[in-house]
Amino acid sequence: MIEKNISNSKKITFVLFLLFFLVGTLTYKDCGISIDEEFQRSSGLYWLKYVLEFTPFEELSREVADKFAQSKGFTVSHAEDHPFYGVIFDLPAAFLEVIFKINDPKNYFHLKHFLTFVLFFVGVIFFYKTLLNRFSNYRVALIGGLFFILSPRIYGNSFYNPKDIIFLSLLSISIYFCFKLFDKMNYKNFLLFAFFTALSTSQRMYGIFLPLSFIGFYFLSVLSKKEDIKYIKGVIFFCFTFLLFLTLFWPYLWSNPFINFLEAYKYFSHHSHLTGIKMLFNSDYIRGDSVPYSYIITWISITTPVLYIFLFIIGYFYILKRFFLKFLNIKTKNYYYDLWRSKKEKKDLFILFNFTCIIFYLILFDVSIFTGWRHLYFNNIFIIYIASYSLYLTFLNSNLKTKQNFILSIISLYLIFISYKMIIYHPFQNVYFNSFFNKTKSIHEKFEVDYWGLSGNKFLKEVLEIEKDKNYISVASASYLPLERSKKLLNEKDRKKIKIVGQDYQNADYIYTNFMSEVDKKYNDKYKIPSNFSKINTFAIDNVVVYEVYKKN
Repeated sequence: MIEKNISNSKKITFVLFLLFFLVGTLTYKDCGISIDEEFQRSSGLYWLKYVLEFTPFEELSREVADKFAQSKGFTVSHAEDHPFYGVIFDLPAAFLEVIFKINDPKNYFHLKHFLTFVLFFVGVIFFYKTLLNRFSNYRVALIGGLFFILSPRIYGNSFYNPKDIIFLSLLSISIYFCFKLFDKMNYKNFLLFAFFTALSTSQRMYGIFLPLSFIGFYFLSVLSKKEDIKYIKGVIFFCFTFLLFLTLFWPYLWSNPFINFLEAYKYFSHHSHLTGIKMLFNSDYIRGDSVPYSYIITWISITTPVLYIFLFIIGYFYILKRFFLKFLNIKTKNYYYDLWRSKKEKKDLFILFNFTCIIFYLILFDVSIFTGWRHLYFNNIFIIYIASYSLYLTFLNSNLKTKQNFILSIISLYLIFISYKMIIYHPFQNVYFNSFFNKTKSIHEKFEVDYWGLSGNKFLKEVLEIEKDKNYISVASASYLPLERSKKLLNEKDRKKIKIVGQDYQNADYIYTNFMSEVDKKYNDKYKIPSNFSKINTFAIDNVVVYEVYKKN
């Protein structure tokens, strides 16, 4: 009977993940271009050019150099100015662009969206495997995997976020191999863990927390006599291969690994070129280098589905309680470091430790955070893991099948509800606010909404439909750069019809506002809508106002 249930669970899991993949592959072209995508394309071409200088492929190198030179004209900042970003995703994407002779920008960005989604899909699969590894329960692993997929903001970003989603996906794979190491320390697992942690760290500096905490937990295991000191050879092997892979995957480190790594750390800690950026937070404009302590927690709380937050809080405090009780009950000096009773408890504490340390690190060291919590989307791994832990406890302590079925019914109904919400928001899941917070149409006056500028694509298509008989249409915006990028998703004929006149409102036929760069209406008369323009449309989803359109009278 048990084997039959397991077989059915595997089939259901396969079908649901296949459905998830099909939905993604059928809808990846629906999204607009995010602010960072052109910079990341330029960065990929720059580093591909750099790598090719070490090869005999001179013709290919010249072709890439030409493409990079052309790309520089479309970016605010260039790879030469900010070389710190990892290229483990952007460089291969640039290579595919060159090899397949993709010259139309629309096709390139569609390719990038597809590749980003595929990597995210792989990350979800490994997250599911991580939950299965820990809980040995297909239902818990499947529900946790669905929680991860049905996180609206994360899913929305899984197509067009060229930094944070890549890191999240690589970190998810890294955690799985970390858990495999906790189960069995051998050179194969050490090598795989080193490989993927190096990949993730080359993408984002936060990746360094994982190998450091693994080493710390290993020595705690040795001190508590739960792990043999003989594995120190494997740990040294891991450290060596991690540093080797990190240097290999991050071309910026090639010239001077240690110094350049410190330079990158300094850059990512404070983002000095962006600290002056103003962000709308709780109805006030704040600087990126002076965010309040509540900034991160608030953003996570208002944009994560309520049920996930509820389960996370329960799981977090249960693991924390278990840790403190274990700590307080230590009676002998020999077991002072004996903080977990089993490898499963060790994994729970490891996840809790990483989540908590990262949050405290950001607060205590005053790390610059801006545009919501997108830089911390990887924390969704820890949030959903701990939420899944709550489910595990519920099922474990529910002996009555009727009670378990009731809980499953409630969860299923909630997941259907979230799925419905995601369909409504599509392709703007990035502006999702949870049902607890989302009660009024004034959200856009309190918090940033479309900071990626994705709605520009929809706006331009709307204008083209209105003015289909015109050969020339001029549009303006306080945040006009997203419109320049959005043009690239139009066909060539429509691109020629649209003229972006920047912030020159008086010489525009239409004005678009997505409430970005809008220190606009509140603080700067320069960006106020002129009196000879009338509002013709307010695009809103589920009470969230995304953008407004004004037309010259």
